[in-house]
Amino acid sequence: MNKFLWNGFCFVAIVTALIIYACANRGMIEGGERDVTPPKIMAEVPVSFSTNFAAEHIDIYFDEFVQLKDINNQFVISPPMKKKPKTSLRGKYIRVEFQDTLKPGTTYSLDFGTAIADNNEGNLLGYYRYVFSTGSKLDSMELAGKVLDAETQLPVLGAMVLFYANHADSAAMLELPSYVAMTDSSGNFRVTNMRDSIYRVLALSTETKSLQYVPRAEGQKVGFVDTLVKTISFPAVQYDTLRPDTVKLAAKKTKKGVEVEVLTHDTVIVRNYTAYGPINLFMTLFEEEDIHLDLDNSSRSERDKLDFTFTIPADNQLNVRFLGLQLLKDPDQKNLFLEERSAGKDTVTLWIKDSLIYKIDSLQAELRYLMTDTTGARVMTTDTVWFVYKDKPKPKGKRKEQDTIPEIKYLGLNTPVGGVMDLNKDILLEFDRPVVPSTLDSVKLFEMVDSVWTPAPFEIKHDSLKIRRYYLKTTWKPETEYRLEIDSASVFSIYGLFNNKLESTFKTKAIEDYGRIFLTFSELEYPLVVQLYQGGSKELKIVDEKYLEEDGEIVFEYLNEGSYMVRVILDRNGNKKWDTGNYMEHLQPEEIKYLPGEFKIKKNFDIEQSYDVSRTYVREDPSKKKDAEDRNRQRN
Repeated sequence: MNKFLWNGFCFVAIVTALIIYACANRGMIEGGERDVTPPKIMAEVPVSFSTNFAAEHIDIYFDEFVQLKDINNQFVISPPMKKKPKTSLRGKYIRVEFQDTLKPGTTYSLDFGTAIADNNEGNLLGYYRYVFSTGSKLDSMELAGKVLDAETQLPVLGAMVLFYANHADSAAMLELPSYVAMTDSSGNFRVTNMRDSIYRVLALSTETKSLQYVPRAEGQKVGFVDTLVKTISFPAVQYDTLRPDTVKLAAKKTKKGVEVEVLTHDTVIVRNYTAYGPINLFMTLFEEEDIHLDLDNSSRSERDKLDFTFTIPADNQLNVRFLGLQLLKDPDQKNLFLEERSAGKDTVTLWIKDSLIYKIDSLQAELRYLMTDTTGARVMTTDTVWFVYKDKPKPKGKRKEQDTIPEIKYLGLNTPVGGVMDLNKDILLEFDRPVVPSTLDSVKLFEMVDSVWTPAPFEIKHDSLKIRRYYLKTTWKPETEYRLEIDSASVFSIYGLFNNKLESTFKTKAIEDYGRIFLTFSELEYPLVVQLYQGGSKELKIVDEKYLEEDGEIVFEYLNEGSYMVRVILDRNGNKKWDTGNYMEHLQPEEIKYLPGEFKIKKNFDIEQSYDVSRTYVREDPSKKKDAEDRNRQRN
């Protein structure tokens, strides 16, 4: 075969192969419609609601392969057992093996929550519950209710609700509950197949992974029903409305002729059944206030500064006395420090004034302070500690000629001023070291009047707690240009450091740049702490706060454009802040109400709103609202 014939043969073969391939691939193989059907239970061995139960394990069969999602957290057995049953997946069935001895004459409820789903699409079976009794009958009583977070007023998912037949307060600390239930995403819970009895009811957050209450445990929240709860049952009636399968035709004579009208009527079906309850139990979860006072940390972050952190805000009566220093002029050491502290004294900073002392690298000190002992009483204790500080070593290497010139260290000043100034704000002057107050006379404020910088009146107020913080206060004129000046080396710290020059120009806003909200409150049982916060976020950002002691009106002014919402604290004890609760003292937390309405503030815009404080208001979950808004945006 010559070369020409061979090339022609190859060309025909390739074309034929391509035609065959194209005919064989007319289209892609596609699957059917997406499976949205959840798995179906085909059999239970032993069958659910069995009595005289004596099996060591339970098998639950499905019509398809299934999977278990978060089974360790979703699965709940009630009454609880010291050793939780082992749940395992075996293809198209689930096996539950008991690791502990079942109690005689007891009805058990196994709640799988939303853990069971099909293997392919993850379609959830739903809230599946398996019930059995080791006795000759099934208990049938039920209790249900809702759990919210006391501070956010949002539903709590996964809270454990505990029911105790033992009514002692200490039972929650010493023994497992008689029954247990878990809240769903709406904060709802329901426990079934209980004995007819009286129960003490409380709820715990699941951070501690325990079914036992620990007083003031870090991270654990607790809630409780104020009274004991008695299970009840009573006859009830349910009315269902159905349409009949047949209709009636009515004929009537009119001017236009005979008209036929179709007549239908509803059929009401009455169903009698037994209702159980109460089903309206309500609890709010709160974190108890820690009352254990102790020194948590002491440090010397800088040569001239000692920092102390206590476990809780309380009067700690801290006293520091240096040891082994013969050079002290004041043996009592009363005037050795300047104290700076937080509002509750849980953080305390002592500035050492004497340079002969803070230049020493290692200082030994005796600390005296109040602490809580094992009996819960506050007692004075004494510790001896070392405060060590060493200067950072200078970098090695060849020094450049300009490095031989010592760097000037200025007194640090933080003053966030510049650009545009709000009419209701003060100018913050915060130094990094305590300053000599008299040197603040060098601060100057000018306003522009007829194109000339003219001195403006002001006063400087010292913060009562933060001794390094001052506020420049004045009555700002709208739409006016100002200039703040502090001459170089005019303000001195107690250690001799002086400031660098500061000159900042800014302009105030116009009155028309702001909006206002007028709120009227009625039916006050307690004084109110009224807090204005920015809406559209789960994290609260408090913008302003007012206090109201009787029915009346409050005004939030100087509001920039944005979205705002309101919440109120029912201040039972009149201390003008929110107070948490205590389970052992049967003290509920102060109630917080998130009031409806999101205020969209615009420039030169006023809003008026009235609220009846005696009413119950349900807070809308901001995260769900945001999800809905995102879906709408995507849909649009």
